[in-house]
Amino acid sequence: MSPFNESVKKAIMISRHQLLVRWTATAAATLLVLSASVLHAQSLDADELLDHVRYLASDELAGRETGEPGADSAAAYLEDHFVALGLEPLFGDGYRQPFEVATTIAVGPKSKVAIHTPMEAPELVLGRDWYPFTFSSAGPISGRILPTGYGLEANDFAVARPTSKNTAMIDGGTPAGMHGHGGIDASLRRRATLARESGMDGVIIKVAELNMPLVGERPSPVGIPVIQIVENEHTASALNNKYARVHGIVDVSPVIATGYNVGGIVKGSNPGDELIVVGAHYDHLGLGGPGSLDPESQETHNGADDNASGTALLLGLAEHYSKPENRPSKSIAFVGFSGEEMGLLGSDHFAEDPPFDLENVVAMINFDMVGRMDDGKLQLFGTETAEEFDDLLDRVTEGIDIEVSRVGDGYGPSDQTSFYARGVPVLHFFSGTHSQYHRPEDDWELIDADGMAAIGDLTIAVVEELAGRDESLTFVEQQRPQQGGGGYGPYLGTIPDFGEVEGGGLRLSGVRSESPAEQAGLTGGDVVIRFGDKDVNDIYDYTYALRDHAPGDSVMIRVRRGGEELDLTAVLGKRN
Repeated sequence: MSPFNESVKKAIMISRHQLLVRWTATAAATLLVLSASVLHAQSLDADELLDHVRYLASDELAGRETGEPGADSAAAYLEDHFVALGLEPLFGDGYRQPFEVATTIAVGPKSKVAIHTPMEAPELVLGRDWYPFTFSSAGPISGRILPTGYGLEANDFAVARPTSKNTAMIDGGTPAGMHGHGGIDASLRRRATLARESGMDGVIIKVAELNMPLVGERPSPVGIPVIQIVENEHTASALNNKYARVHGIVDVSPVIATGYNVGGIVKGSNPGDELIVVGAHYDHLGLGGPGSLDPESQETHNGADDNASGTALLLGLAEHYSKPENRPSKSIAFVGFSGEEMGLLGSDHFAEDPPFDLENVVAMINFDMVGRMDDGKLQLFGTETAEEFDDLLDRVTEGIDIEVSRVGDGYGPSDQTSFYARGVPVLHFFSGTHSQYHRPEDDWELIDADGMAAIGDLTIAVVEELAGRDESLTFVEQQRPQQGGGGYGPYLGTIPDFGEVEGGGLRLSGVRSESPAEQAGLTGGDVVIRFGDKDVNDIYDYTYALRDHAPGDSVMIRVRRGGEELDLTAVLGKRN
């Protein structure tokens, strides 16, 4: 399940971990405790499911980072099973749908930085003394070095001189006593953005040691060169000289890798055009990096529950429905998504370029973290995305020995969001949070295979209900969910798309019903390019600009839509 890297993404959709805790609290209020009788033997083989998890979560696959060999091996594993089961290829003649993803930065040979003072001009060694950040833009870095303290507020950059090149030098630490709940975003990227907005042409951030970019730390250039310099015996005297100037070139470019959605289809006995999508993401965090809750470990994050478990259940259900005696009346597309941990990249690409008309999708069923139902409790999200879901779920949960809690919201940090934002009813199966989430300890030995098989039985019952319907479900557009706990700051109600946007900006995958965004006229597919008086190049700029306002503010939002630019006005609401 995706954490939507870094604090910026948390401000848009709340961090995955926090959100699931809140959802758990919400779900408890609507818990349905069902009888403890088991009506039939499990349809899926628990041992086979565990075998899938054991392979996908093995060290051999090195954490299945999108674009890395381990993820490619997982994609091949899915494809091989779809072929062996006799599923038809979902993407024309093939089982794979490729998409490009920028996974980190490459530093080119032109990169060179020197600091000049009246007394010395040391050339810094790349990788020892300095290195670009993943949020650095390419280009020259030059001019007088202007100390700006910690660079936490715009006033810190008032030393900028409009008639000359300005390079801010920021202390990369934080003031004594500062903590993460003071309302100030102390991230280095935020500080670099403040520097750019204040007229700086480049940024040097002094660090104790280099923060080398990791795979999965996706490039997000702020618009000016931003480098880190270690204050050591080679650099200290020059950096601290009040007459110091910097001269150099920052030669950076994104590393582009290929991710794959993998899909096969079981044709129904009376298929027509309608079909059901069953999906799960098979990627994870590799060696950790920005999404890890143990980011310093640099160990393989095998992701057994997140989400080898969901992928295993996907394969188990594909095998079940591939058997002639289990052939459904409607067709079922089985899809393994990649790029989920980087921001739903694979599922969004799929929904943006689907192999069938999304209007014909009856519902999308998503498995993300379904391997730890040790206590017999399951959460279902999206239960209010179709008018008929409550009655349907009442029928299929009668008499099973699972405690099922229902949460109505169709949006959330997993792949169902890509479908729900485009008008498809969704159900997301989730067996709960645990202390191994996004840590190296999430390994196959902790998986509850019998619980997975039980979730498979429940899914089969849901699919049979959906496949047997003559009429389409009635899609319900969700309003803002009422959650406990409370947030902070202004509320707009946009659902971001984390994919790359040609020409810059933030594409919206959707907006919440009756939100300030909808009332302002924003809609899915819009690309936000300006928010108030701030340009928006990506989700970070958007988040910073939103945070700079308060509930009740009237804000101009400029978007690109269908080849033209529109200025819309939104009155910001207040977060719950």
